[in-house]
Amino acid sequence: MAQGTYDTINRIFDTFAVTSRSRYVYVFDMGKNISRWSLNAVDYFGLTGEYIYNASSVWENRIHPDDRDNYNEYIQASFAGKKVNPNIEYRARNKNGEYVVCSCRGVVIKDYAGKPVFYACSIINKGIVDNNDPITLLPNHYEMLNHMRQLKLKKKEYAILMMNFMDFGDINRRYGYAIGNNILRATAKKLIDEAKDIGKVYRGEGTTLALISESMTIDDIKKFYGRMRSFTRDALAIGGKKVGAEIGGGVILAADFEVDEHSIYTSAKYALNFSKHQRHGNLIIFHNDELDNKKSNIDMVDAIRNSVINGMEGFYLEYQPIVSSVDGRLVGMEVFVRWQKEPFGSVSPAEFVPWLENDQVFYNLGNWILENALRDALEIRMRLKDFYLSVNLAFMQLERSEFRTTLIDILRKTGYPSTGLCLELTSGSRQLSIEHLESQVEFLKACGVKIGLDVTDFASLDYVRQLPIDLVNIVPALTENIGKNVTNKYVIESITSFTHRLHIRTCFTGIEDEETAQVAKQYPVSDLMGYYYGRPCKIDKFKELDLYKKAL
Repeated sequence: MAQGTYDTINRIFDTFAVTSRSRYVYVFDMGKNISRWSLNAVDYFGLTGEYIYNASSVWENRIHPDDRDNYNEYIQASFAGKKVNPNIEYRARNKNGEYVVCSCRGVVIKDYAGKPVFYACSIINKGIVDNNDPITLLPNHYEMLNHMRQLKLKKKEYAILMMNFMDFGDINRRYGYAIGNNILRATAKKLIDEAKDIGKVYRGEGTTLALISESMTIDDIKKFYGRMRSFTRDALAIGGKKVGAEIGGGVILAADFEVDEHSIYTSAKYALNFSKHQRHGNLIIFHNDELDNKKSNIDMVDAIRNSVINGMEGFYLEYQPIVSSVDGRLVGMEVFVRWQKEPFGSVSPAEFVPWLENDQVFYNLGNWILENALRDALEIRMRLKDFYLSVNLAFMQLERSEFRTTLIDILRKTGYPSTGLCLELTSGSRQLSIEHLESQVEFLKACGVKIGLDVTDFASLDYVRQLPIDLVNIVPALTENIGKNVTNKYVIESITSFTHRLHIRTCFTGIEDEETAQVAKQYPVSDLMGYYYGRPCKIDKFKELDLYKKAL
């Protein structure tokens, strides 16, 4: 075969290749019928070599017989340039004769005439979990969870300290991703040096670094964190150039051997995020007064997490009416998730959602809320054509690309019109890069969904400049005691003037009495919400409200 063919395959392969034990890449020249495969795939599946002729047949023979038809249908549609599900799963046989679940994602590369010439594919072996981060060389959060599980089984108490940069996205924007990786690597090295003989260091999710210690007290951890904070502020240098960076930190002491390690892990993440977003990087200890949430104890959050896993056990939905500022008629409702289980009783979302948003299980809960709320609201929407349902969009949902497919499926299953749905971006959205957020919002808008935004201050209004926002909610933290708080009064005056000029629908929330309602109507807002118009209630009670009956 001509050397040029190999060169072309190699250039494409190098573009797609990644370093991972469980992720493989292959590039297929459709005309020459030759492909190049990752060496780790060659070794794991016992392939004949890095370059394979007639690879389609070779690989098909390794796929489980029950999965071959589905795989061939997917490949043929991909090669033909047809739109397919971006991910497909199947079972493939390794060199030991064992079948493992794999998922693949491919892209067809066309020539100038539009003819498919190359197929590049990434395969993930779900039977292997990488246990080391390739950038810091630290064991990852899977290994950390395993370590925590072993300590629990041995009934050993320990402390887990999590640290992260206040805004690593800003570091990447200022210095570039290569320097960003060097900064993370240098910080990890410092952490390893400081933790020598007193604990084990891990890389958590994203750019989080973590330390698990069986010997350190809270006072020890405070001093340790102080040294790390001084290092990133004053001593962190890359290539001889000083790079000052702020970090946040959260810690939890694990002493209850009945609590799941995932709940402890999530609680540490919650304390870390509280440090970053509420305490300017000061160390936060989970399960103390600094979290301003007495019910956020480890027993409750562990029970809530298990309830999600057990089919949303104990969760239910309530709805609060939204009315027009012009004539007081019903125009919409916002959904709130509740949880009830003994001995905790009925727990409001304010007491567990901020914590649970740090856990991967929240993705399933968020989708459950969305699907059930749409089912509940369908009858009302069919009767009131301008009615809209407002649902908070969790960070976990925005973060995942598969949420797009999930949303389409939910809309299709429920039959609820997308134009009557408003998905609201909460403060957790700020954890995402603006590029990712723009992409997700553009998709939602293309589906006909309206985009809402909770506004707590002037800073959160910056999203209005960067994203196509349809609705702004002025939260109760700003609206409460507005008659007595002159500062909030002027802030709301500025926000509503801004949104009014941009023709953005604005909802004044937290209205509890006639006096506040009259104050709210002085501003150019379109919608009003609060206990004065109705407390959150289940859907059957909602349909009995006078507001609803009058709107029919």
